[in-house]
Amino acid sequence: MRTPKPPHVSSPAYSPTDYDARCVARRSRRSGLVWCAALVSGVVASSGLSVPAAASALPSIERSASVLPPGTVFVLNAGAPAGTGNGSVTAYRPTPNGNARPSLVIVTGIIDPIGLTFDSSGDLWVANKDNVVEYSKVELTTASPAPTLTITERATGPAGVAFDPSGDLWVAEGAAVEFTNAQLAKSGSPKPKVVIASGNLCSLAFDPSGDLWEGSNSDTVSDFTKAQLAVSGLPTPHITVSSSALKAPCRPTFDAAGDMWTANFDADTVVEFTKAQLAKSGPRAPWVTLTYRRLSNPGDVALDAAGDLWVPSPGDNLVVEFTKSQLDKSGSPAPARSVMGPATRLGYPWAVAVEP
Repeated sequence: MRTPKPPHVSSPAYSPTDYDARCVARRSRRSGLVWCAALVSGVVASSGLSVPAAASALPSIERSASVLPPGTVFVLNAGAPAGTGNGSVTAYRPTPNGNARPSLVIVTGIIDPIGLTFDSSGDLWVANKDNVVEYSKVELTTASPAPTLTITERATGPAGVAFDPSGDLWVAEGAAVEFTNAQLAKSGSPKPKVVIASGNLCSLAFDPSGDLWEGSNSDTVSDFTKAQLAVSGLPTPHITVSSSALKAPCRPTFDAAGDMWTANFDADTVVEFTKAQLAKSGPRAPWVTLTYRRLSNPGDVALDAAGDLWVPSPGDNLVVEFTKSQLDKSGSPAPARSVMGPATRLGYPWAVAVEP
């Protein structure tokens, strides 16, 4: 795996050699697959970024127990003081901009976080270093949310989470593993229903048809059909798309038309491939490529109900929004909104999700 660029912060202690020593890829005894969710914690530890303040430190108006409106933007922050292994999730009311204060800060149950997503009920799920935790929609209305349940993961640890159309949870942990909706009724260490082994897996997402797509450290995105996901094994991807524009593609997401958007950690870009471009294997030029001078090591993208695209920029410690109209063609548009500044309590924002 390539060594990522250091964040755009003062970091005299950082060096590529120092990073490589901490981010050694671990391999599953079962499949020999590379897992490197340590990428985030390795860079953050070198950056000197700190975790946002705990919820108890927020003014009471920010901690009020009220229903968060649809469109609330949740950001996973991997930043923490060196050696503490912490992190946080900060939430912002719809259409945040500038030095916006979070309406909610979650720290309980967050340990070296790497990914987050919502289920169809509006419950928030966070992938940590060694587990996946759920915060129910009701729990998110409290001042200091605590996990509703915890799913303990296997030795490799999770690197991403996504729900399929039936409500089953899939976790990227070297392999892609499935936990059924019934297995998610209580905390524990359930045996995965299905284990799909695949090379260099670093993220996953479902398209509108229910196929599973994986982002890979080998600079490809691959598709597994619903039929291939029915049983455990090492299936050959149904479709694999490569591109010179794919550079460590992270956390793909799909719009209602079936078009894919993905961030490129090593290229500081966000790209779109249309549904037609994803219909068969082969090299592709993206339909749209977006750049922005402050996109630095983007690790995730999320679409809101209006079709606007949210992108965290951990290297520059901000989150930006591009409107649907800005996504029509390649270029370097100025974001419609930029969430940044000390009041935001962002700390190496790595992932983003918008409450449905």
